[in-house]
Amino acid sequence: MRSRLAALLLGLGLMAGPVEAADLTVWGLQSFNQDADAFIGEQVAAFGKSKGINAEYVVVPANVINDRLAAAFQAGAPPDAFMHVSQKSQFYIGRGLTVSLDDVLADIRKVPGGIFDVHLKTGISGGQSHALPLEVDISPMFVRTDLVAEVGMKVPTTWDELRAVSKAIQAKHPQMGALGMTVSTSADAEGQIRNLIWSYGGTVMAADGKTIVFDSPETRAAYQWLADVFLTDRIIPRAALTWDDSGNNVAYQTGRSAIVFNPPSIYYWLVANDPKTLANTVMAAIPRGPGPKGVVGNTVGSWMWHVTKASKRPDLAKDWLRWFYEPGRYRATIEKVGGRWVPIYPAMIDQIPLFSANPAFANLKALAQEGFVDGHAGPPNELAGKVFDANVLTKVMQKILVDKTAVGDAVAWGQKEIETLAKSN
Repeated sequence: MRSRLAALLLGLGLMAGPVEAADLTVWGLQSFNQDADAFIGEQVAAFGKSKGINAEYVVVPANVINDRLAAAFQAGAPPDAFMHVSQKSQFYIGRGLTVSLDDVLADIRKVPGGIFDVHLKTGISGGQSHALPLEVDISPMFVRTDLVAEVGMKVPTTWDELRAVSKAIQAKHPQMGALGMTVSTSADAEGQIRNLIWSYGGTVMAADGKTIVFDSPETRAAYQWLADVFLTDRIIPRAALTWDDSGNNVAYQTGRSAIVFNPPSIYYWLVANDPKTLANTVMAAIPRGPGPKGVVGNTVGSWMWHVTKASKRPDLAKDWLRWFYEPGRYRATIEKVGGRWVPIYPAMIDQIPLFSANPAFANLKALAQEGFVDGHAGPPNELAGKVFDANVLTKVMQKILVDKTAVGDAVAWGQKEIETLAKSN
């Protein structure tokens, strides 16, 4: 069975491994939807056929794509085009490994209604766009409304309200870890700790994108909140210290947590598997932080397309991107992914029933265009990507939660780590 499956995937171009040499090679991140991965593979093949060439699509899991790209670049045989998460794009751009996509951007801007401009920031270097968003990542707060109502409270809108609601639910259901916040060193955890820090008014860098201001009263207050709810209230599951990116999904889907932060993939799992929990679920905004600097720290990101400078066919790779972004084909891709990807075209949120006919997505457009991108309060840059890749913010968190390091000492350690990264090549 395994050999048959491998042969099938190789035939579709969906496995990274020895395959017949192609005229154009495109690497894509695994979307956690096998039908969607296969569909994009079919689109790549159809594009190749339209050009009279052999084009292959290779799906690469997010946890190994850095290693595979490094090996491919070192061997002088990188893919012609590849996806990566927005937090990592500046690494490849900063190393001079990509080409400008301004001409492709000019073409897709012609689509009526335009695109979500906030997500373009991640791919800009030297005034040029070297990476383009292919979707919008939004991670709202999933809340069990039945459990909130059971304790006579409302869906929380601040972090202090979130703490109070979680404590009340857990007192009623002591078998739960009511707040399913990921506190490991996974990518999800890096995003979630940013939600908290941004909400409190903390940042990693100042607006100039160079001055490191991580060690601030606001950042310390955010980590203190987390220390209090984990160590004192004990409302976050202990297992969350080792969760991977699916840990919070599973906790919510199995009823072991009442509140989590995650993209809409949880929603669509509930649609297919648990209509009862679905009926008692709301996707709410990230809570607001306290005080005059408190904001709704909604962190947004994207998966990004890049074209490699080493490509022998950069114009053909750009034409693939134009093919991908063509509204009819792009809409079909978004619908195939099934809600995990939010379209970069704002108008499509109103046009696709998947979003427009669903009250649960009422705030989707606002969340997509009002959030913070990594690098806040400065622009995204290579240092921001290094900080994310090195898990600095979650390592600070684990020093506090696991090693019982004082919050001030842990945050000061994080400041020094970021300063060291800034000096490295």
